[in-house]
Formats: sequence, C-alpha cells, structure tokens
Amino acid sequence: MTKAVGFDQKVLLHHLDFTANEARKLTRKEMYEVLDNYLRNDIKGTKSRKNAITMLMKIWFIVDEEIISLRNKALELFPDLNKEERLLLHWGMVILAYPFFKDLVQKMGNLFRLQDEVPSAVVGRKMKELYGDRRRVEVATSAVLMSIKSWGIVEMLKGRSYKLPNKIHITNPDVQSFLVEVIIRATNVKAIPLDMVQTHTLFFPFQYDVSATELRESKVFQIDRQGIDMIMVELTS
Repeated sequence: MTKAVGFDQKVLLHHLDFTANEARKLTRKEMYEVLDNYLRNDIKGTKSRKNAITMLMKIWFIVDEEIISLRNKALELFPDLNKEERLLLHWGMVILAYPFFKDLVQKMGNLFRLQDEVPSAVVGRKMKELYGDRRRVEVATSAVLMSIKSWGIVEMLKGRSYKLPNKIHITNPDVQSFLVEVIIRATNVKAIPLDMVQTHTLFFPFQYDVSATELRESKVFQIDRQGIDMIMVELTS
C-alpha cells in the first residue's frame, strides 16, 4: 500500500507561532477564520492558503486523541518560552502530525552523524526508498527541506547540500520532558534508554541534557534502572 505523504508545501515559522498562540483560546471554526485572514499576507492563492491552514490545524489543533494531553501542556508552556524553546515544540508537534516529516528528519539526523554536509539528492533518494518514486514524494521532500531551512535549522551550501549550524541549546526541564514524550510516541516504543534520548536523531538540531531525576518528578514518566548503568524511560500512561 502506498504510504501517505501529506506534507506538501513550505510551512513558515511565524505561521506556526500564530497558530499555537491562537489555539489556546479559539474554537475550531474560529481558528479556520483567523488563520485564513492571517495567512493572506503571505499566501495569495486560495488553494495554497487552504492547504497551509489544513497543515497548521493538523499540527496544533486537530491532533490524535493520544497526544491531546501533550499538546495541551505544550500550549500552556508556549507563551512563556523563548524562540528556541518554541521552535522545539513546533518541531515535536510536526513530527507527531506528519510521519513523512518524522522519517525525513530522522534520515537527516543519521546522515549528519556521519558527515558535515548532506546533499538534498541523498535525502530525496532515501525518501523515495521509503515512500516510492513519485512526484508527490519529491514535492514533499522539497517542502520539508525548505521549511526547516527557513526555520534556521539547516543552511544551504553550493550544490544543494545542507549543513547544520550551531546546535540549539535547550535547558528548560518542561521542554525537555516534552521532547522525551515525543520521542517515545513517535517511535512507538514502550520504553527507551535515557542515553538514546540524549542523542536521538529525531532531534538532531538540538543540544540538551535530560535529567532522570527531573523526568521522575514530572510524574509523566517511569524511570527504571537496568543493570549497572542503563536507565530506561517509559510513559506512565
């Protein structure tokens, strides 16, 4: 069966910020109206604007039932966060909303572990291996790459290769807790070693040091020690 793609146009960071801010206080019907009005300055075409609204709503408003609680916690945090922390929340919500985005950034994270520069052609080839050699896959790959470039996650070099600028440092324990839950839910595992969380390729643009003690205090996670030095993290519900 052909895998769904969905992520088919560039998403701007200030559109994500606006959506997250408004999602805390508006109904679904109101969200569609205010987004249509807000996006008119950047997206003139009705069809493209409608598609952008659908994507933004899927990321921050119409989420799967099992992540409603996580989304609500993220929305509560959002007003008090700095731009780097907000970017991480967007990154996590897009990962959960769009498996195509998740798969692409994980491929990029793996590649950046091996090399300093990642050609877009290599990313495109790997996504076609996963999703098929279709025009829609090419469009979606380009949309993700253009989006994360515009967010400042990667920089483009000559020859359509990408490099990773300085990693984005995240020290806020609440944001780190969000990150851990996203990893567990996105990878569909029951438990994950804390060491794997610290360097997980899904969050390759970010630098963080998650504390087992703070995770335990959050009441969201169960922390178990296995053997001498392996700490396992799982969700309590």
